[in-house]
Amino acid sequence: MNDELKDFEQEIYKKIIAGEELSDHELSAATCCFGVNEEVRTIVFLGNKYYAIECGRDLTGRRGDSFGNQPYEVLKVTRTVTDCVPV
Repeated sequence: MNDELKDFEQEIYKKIIAGEELSDHELSAATCCFGVNEEVRTIVFLGNKYYAIECGRDLTGRRGDSFGNQPYEVLKVTRTVTDCVPV
């Protein structure tokens, strides 16, 4: 990472922890420079058991997906969820 990018990263970081709003330009530049990822957990059913496969999906299309671990067994559980949404 070059010095200019490090300085930009520090500037953005300081603004975020200070609670300052970022401009549209800063938001756009941050997503381009530091990537936009989505954490995804996919559940597969194999051999009468459920397994989770986790990956980070790069939404910019520049880096590709990354898989951090091997599949691990999970238990299927049904839960009732109450949530509040904006009106």
